[in-house]
Amino acid sequence: MAVVASVTGLNVAQPQLTTAFDASQGEVLWIINTYTLTLAALLLPLGALGDWLGRKPVLIVGLAVFGIANVAAAVAPVMEVMFAARLLSGIGAALIMPVTLSVITSSFPDEERSRAIGMWTAVAGGGGILGMYLSAVLVDIASWRWLFALPIVLTVAALLIGARAVPNSRDRVPGRFDALGALTSIIATVGFTFALHEAPSLGWADPIVLIPLIVAALATAGFILWELRVPSPLLDIRHFRTRGLSSGTTLLLVLFGVQGGISLVLYPFFQVVLGWSGLLSTLAMMPMALLMMLASGLAPRLAARVGARASMVVGLAITTAGLALMAGFVSADGGYVSVLP
Repeated sequence: MAVVASVTGLNVAQPQLTTAFDASQGEVLWIINTYTLTLAALLLPLGALGDWLGRKPVLIVGLAVFGIANVAAAVAPVMEVMFAARLLSGIGAALIMPVTLSVITSSFPDEERSRAIGMWTAVAGGGGILGMYLSAVLVDIASWRWLFALPIVLTVAALLIGARAVPNSRDRVPGRFDALGALTSIIATVGFTFALHEAPSLGWADPIVLIPLIVAALATAGFILWELRVPSPLLDIRHFRTRGLSSGTTLLLVLFGVQGGISLVLYPFFQVVLGWSGLLSTLAMMPMALLMMLASGLAPRLAARVGARASMVVGLAITTAGLALMAGFVSADGGYVSVLP
């Protein structure tokens, strides 16, 4: 919950960050995205490290790093310190996020696992809602610096609970840690994300965009070839021959990418175009977040009745319909009525 709340929390404070650090919109987006970029780049290697070294100690270290980083962000005097704090937060989050899911998969029996993962997803969605709502309240009545209070409180609670309740486990994998696989996966993730971030303002043909994009493509190819050869791969590419796994992960990539993009765009739309407060803007996002939480709880039951494939198709169809409505009807003149469907 703390990790996801930190993803969504700063979205509502974009105008305030611009004023506080005398920053451009691009710099504000980097303050927000430094965290998510670091989390994405390190998720795979640090998740594997948790499986190797032991999930509980990696979780505890991740929580400590995450908490310290959020304290630093709350008191950051200049933008450079804020960037560094967000980078450190991303490292802590990358230690936390995969380990929490690994603990579930290694601790729960098969018949209970889907329900546990559904609860994990619902709590993550709850973090998004809590992060948006409390951030909006704090921005309106106090200061954007109080946005980091929620992750700090949740981190302290998680440390106290995790030290007692989380069982330690590890995978006995032969061979060495796949350092080359970790390096190429980080280069690929950072390169692609940087190119996507800068392309709208600089253009796809600009060397600052094109070179990282080429490097990322080469790193991806190198990662795949290496993972197919190494005895103990960081990520066994062969598993993606299973259609259910490959289609499911592709759908998750698309859906979470779309939802993240919608939140990032709609907050400035509500606050700058429509002139709403942070709190009102957050309340306007609540229907999507609440329905996501509700659907996460219902998904295992639906999959048990109609099958996982049909459940995914239904979810994708509903999302596609929502995007079509948004693309066709959202406008400044239409206001919130054009967004709500």
